[in-house]
Amino acid sequence: MPSVAVRVFRALFPLVAVPVSTLPTLAAARAHAALSVARGQRIAIARTTHGFTVLEVRA
Repeated sequence: MPSVAVRVFRALFPLVAVPVSTLPTLAAARAHAALSVARGQRIAIARTTHGFTVLEVRA
């Protein structure tokens, strides 16, 4: 069971999230994220003071 707990922990708390771009609207960030997901990348979107940042998640 410890390996299951480690996999769950790493899925919830990734080791590295690299900023890819910052966009002014959520719709633009979602469109950019959709293109990145289509290329096989894992993506997260975070709200910032300047808009929305698209992050690539690397484990």
